[in-house]
Amino acid sequence: MTSGNSHPKYRRFRFDAGSLSLNFVATVRHRGAEPRDLLTSPAALRKWLHLAGFFPIDTSPSQNEYEEAVLLRESIHAAIQSIILDAQPESGDIARINQAAAFPPAIPQLHAAAASVAWETDNPVKACLADIARDTITIMTGAERNRLKRCESGGCRMLFLDNSPANRRRWCAMSICGNREKIRSHRQRKQLQNHDDQTATRDKKLL
Repeated sequence: MTSGNSHPKYRRFRFDAGSLSLNFVATVRHRGAEPRDLLTSPAALRKWLHLAGFFPIDTSPSQNEYEEAVLLRESIHAAIQSIILDAQPESGDIARINQAAAFPPAIPQLHAAAASVAWETDNPVKACLADIARDTITIMTGAERNRLKRCESGGCRMLFLDNSPANRRRWCAMSICGNREKIRSHRQRKQLQNHDDQTATRDKKLL
């Protein structure tokens, strides 16, 4: 798994997968071709948690917390992908998700002036991962289960929640993979048309 790409757009986190846990899984881009992991360090994990809307974490996660987060992410990906493919998730992945979900949530506490809030928890990173794990359990077992999809682009394969009314989305985003597929299909049709035209011209010359 590579850690980056020369184009800046491939180094940006995506938050359009439809749920907290799927956004977390999407920190690996292009799983279908050359996977690019954007969570390359504890500092990157802290940045993602901040951008995802979690309460502020004063210090970067430890190396162990970072590794635990990456393992959880991959278990979530494997388990949800299994559901999408009508397969049984691995017991080890389910156990890791359940273990993460069992950590107590952070408790909001108002300051005396009631103008700000502090979040009380024994471990801020584990509390955040617990929220991600609980979101995973919700979408795997609730009504949204039948809306879990995998982008049909062979190079992308991003997992997402199809929130469209008809539940017929094929791509992670029409503006990204959908447009790429439209361009690819147009080129294929044009090449096929050119080939047919050349064949017809050659056949006429032989008559």
